[in-house]
Amino acid sequence: SRNKIDSLEENTISSPMPGKVVKILVKPGDQVKAGDTVVVVSAMKMESEYKVKKDRLIKEIRVKEGDTVSANQPLIIIE
Repeated sequence: SRNKIDSLEENTISSPMPGKVVKILVKPGDQVKAGDTVVVVSAMKMESEYKVKKDRLIKEIRVKEGDTVSANQPLIIIE
């Protein structure tokens, strides 16, 4: 089962715990709508979907699918 996690940061989506990037669903320049999933991270045998809370623009993607990430590492920059 997948957790649904809202990013707490205003302009950054990051994983609260170490994990692995499973899927990136956006690319720089994409307009995303509130509730859209932008990245899926697997941590502790669970997949978490990271969603945006409001309509945003994807500015930069800092990771690739398959990357191992540390806690609080920025994954996607939004504006």
